[in-house]
Amino acid sequence: MFSTPVLPRALVRPTVLAVLAALLLAGLALGGAPAQAGDKGDKGDKERKRAYASGERFAVATLNLKKGMRVAGMRHDIGQVLDGEASVIGFQERLFSRPALRAALPKSWTLLMPKGPTGTDDNPIAFDKDVWELRKTWAALLTGTTWRRQTGQIAHDQYGVVAVLRHRQTGHTIRAVSFHLPNHLHNRRTGGPNYANRGGVQAMWRMASRVRFLKEDAPKPQQFVAMCDCNVTENRDTGDHLVKGRITRPLRLETNYTGRKGGSGIDYVMGERDSAFRIHSFLSYRNLVTDHPGIVATFARAR
Repeated sequence: MFSTPVLPRALVRPTVLAVLAALLLAGLALGGAPAQAGDKGDKGDKERKRAYASGERFAVATLNLKKGMRVAGMRHDIGQVLDGEASVIGFQERLFSRPALRAALPKSWTLLMPKGPTGTDDNPIAFDKDVWELRKTWAALLTGTTWRRQTGQIAHDQYGVVAVLRHRQTGHTIRAVSFHLPNHLHNRRTGGPNYANRGGVQAMWRMASRVRFLKEDAPKPQQFVAMCDCNVTENRDTGDHLVKGRITRPLRLETNYTGRKGGSGIDYVMGERDSAFRIHSFLSYRNLVTDHPGIVATFARAR
């Protein structure tokens, strides 16, 4: 039988110390790994910011405002879409004071809110002056007659706000329009128009015709971009009589409308495909004060 040798106590202590030292060194090495991962994350973040700063990418957002929102709520929601690097925002349903919305924007931003008949300032556009240069803006009459199904009354005229913006770094020019389609347009069971609200459906057709004109009237170098509360459920629009058939398909627009599977969103950013910049990705912000998601579309230079 072999017996287990007993080591002198003097030899045990150095061995234990050596093991502890090895474990300590291993712990330091493991502790350094997250720092390397963080470095990679920082590098990716720097690359992303460089792409936006150079103009290789830009982002456009749409944000529907809830009636009665105050400065704090609007500032919170605008801050969310700014986290997505948005430098242009199309608002819908601006139903509170002009000073409140202006106060909710960063200092480097300009708010385009035309004055005129009722409705001209419902769908303003805001943009970052450090990124874009304003070339032209106006309020486009989209339809002179709509019909409110809830009351049976004629609503005021519906306008879209249009802005021609030139990117300061690249010279790329967009013709952006923010607009809001009538409510109760969509029969979610059939996927087609809700003919119980025929007046609203016909108003939408007139508005879609004007939106198509705004795109077709744009000079070739201008990329058409639209921000819309379209009031049509994205994944159930199956015919040729609503947004897909009247706006996105005939104008060859790419959008989160067709790019995101599932869900029931009605808020869209649309971009012309035939351009030096194409839509690269979408972000949807839902933890907002308003009752709509904020949609941010990132445009990247086409390869």
